Amino acid sequence: MTIWISKLLKALESGTGSGARYIQLAAAIETAIGDDSLAAGDRLPTHRALADLLGVTVGTITRGYAEAERRGLVEARVGSGTFIRNTLAREDQFAILRHTPSALIEFSLNLPVPSDGSTMFAEVLQELAGEVGQDLDFLSYQPEQGLPQQRQWAAQWLASCGLNHPMEQITITCGGQHAIMLALMATTRAGDTILSEGLTYPGMNAIAKQLGLKVIGLPMDEQGVLPGAMEEQCKLHTIRALYCTPTIQNPSNATMGLERRHAIIDIAKRYQLWLVEDEVSSNQVADRLPPLSALDPDRCLYINSHSKTVAAGLRVGYLATPAQLVDNVAAAIQAQCWFAPPITVEIAQRWMRRRDTEAWFAWQTEQLQQRRLLAERYLKAYCVTGDCLTMAGSLSIWLNLPDPWRAVEFRDQLSVKGVAVLAAESFAVGRFPAPQAVRISISAPPTLEQVEQGLKVIADLLESGPSQRIAAI
Repeated sequence: MTIWISKLLKALESGTGSGARYIQLAAAIETAIGDDSLAAGDRLPTHRALADLLGVTVGTITRGYAEAERRGLVEARVGSGTFIRNTLAREDQFAILRHTPSALIEFSLNLPVPSDGSTMFAEVLQELAGEVGQDLDFLSYQPEQGLPQQRQWAAQWLASCGLNHPMEQITITCGGQHAIMLALMATTRAGDTILSEGLTYPGMNAIAKQLGLKVIGLPMDEQGVLPGAMEEQCKLHTIRALYCTPTIQNPSNATMGLERRHAIIDIAKRYQLWLVEDEVSSNQVADRLPPLSALDPDRCLYINSHSKTVAAGLRVGYLATPAQLVDNVAAAIQAQCWFAPPITVEIAQRWMRRRDTEAWFAWQTEQLQQRRLLAERYLKAYCVTGDCLTMAGSLSIWLNLPDPWRAVEFRDQLSVKGVAVLAAESFAVGRFPAPQAVRISISAPPTLEQVEQGLKVIADLLESGPSQRIAAI
């Protein structure tokens, strides 16, 4: 008998444990993980075997394992049993193209709707080539924030997103991921605590780990962060910043109303924390509410990029900050790459300025609408939240799975069937309890036919239901 089971048995026999027996079981698993009695990948006894060892019912073990899974301690695997989770697994899942792109129908990456942008790209390059040796100088060192004319264009484009920052407060970055890194470097130090939505962009989690930050995930509703939960954490801890996505939250599609935005800002003012808002996924949304940074420009840092509209490979983003943080951001970018390559910035901005770009964006919007209609046709009957298929402008669907599905098993079975999605735990912060849900990125497959094919596979799997072996674990 392993040490942790022996300790649990003694506690049950003596009555020294607190709470119901299934709670004691989950607590014993958590304690055993903490003292290294259990390690990532360890297989726990079957429900029947552990029930016999402890002298309790199988139902008690089932409830105890379910509570441990809710706490993010274990995971059930079809036909194999229950295993201690790898706490690094979520970070391992944050990777681009983990599989061969052609091997699966790609629903796991939020990408612009695929199109033949090679012609537009080639024309921009030819235009630039014809101007080499004139007023363009992309081969020498540049200011940390980027070329003035490029930042001026960025200020004008961000104004169309609801922002009103002068170019002096805008830094050009190597994509949105880089902008998050710079924003957190400018506002925090190693050991600080920050907040985010309990389910958030995995890239932020990866950055926080690199910077030595502790992240607390907050409960959410259909408008994102719950103000009461945010204030409660501010009372308990010294919080330096909140990272959030107010519009089309990734992965849940939650969007803050105006009242919620003001409530979040009011709490940030009372407790003196920075607000880092990520608007990268909002650029297909019509009639957007004002960003947090427009409502309180002295407290908010604003992030946007061209990765979800033009091309992810160009790696061009923007960080707009309060004036007092400009020097902090400049020092951070000097320590990393000195400046974003001006040639890629020029390509992205000229692409955006082309006369045919508006028609191209309109085509993307229409494509997203057609893909949403397909999703509604195949998945509406399974949409627990009611509105998860109707988020106009979103690149993905957030699908809460019907009982007794488990998100990881659903993801794995889809992978076997040739469809890639992401389970909720890929987005969960720390031990925040991930719901049984998956993100389905309807924008990523190259054709409507592939989208429909993938959605049909998902609907068929939902219709068939999980195997009895899943339900028994």
